[in-house]
Amino acid sequence: MTFSILGRCEDTNMFGVAISSSSISVASRCPWVRSNIGAASTQNITDPSLGNLMLDYLEEGLSADEAIDKIVNEKENIKFRQLILIDKKGQVASFSGSKILGVNSVSKSINCIAAGNMLKSENVTQSMTN
Repeated sequence: MTFSILGRCEDTNMFGVAISSSSISVASRCPWVRSNIGAASTQNITDPSLGNLMLDYLEEGLSADEAIDKIVNEKENIKFRQLILIDKKGQVASFSGSKILGVNSVSKSINCIAAGNMLKSENVTQSMTN
């Protein structure tokens, strides 16, 4: 089980990431934050390079949706990945591949997004963003 949430404060434009997992060392390979750019999380059979890549694309001027789309179209084994991203305007985007483990979901709200896999219920991420 892994679930994460990304958020942006409208007043300070600061970002935060929280993640929990049954997988060892998830905190060293899944959450990514870049000041004044955005926050990202990549989970489920992780590829740690994708977090920084999502933020690089935001820094280059792509929207959150465009950054995710570019990664989905360029990367191998993307069907095993779950990605979430928030930009400096609070816009969010996500991708969940067809080979994600177990029950998975993504929920979006104003200035936040949550994702999870191997969950007891799809309601887990909805509870996180309410």
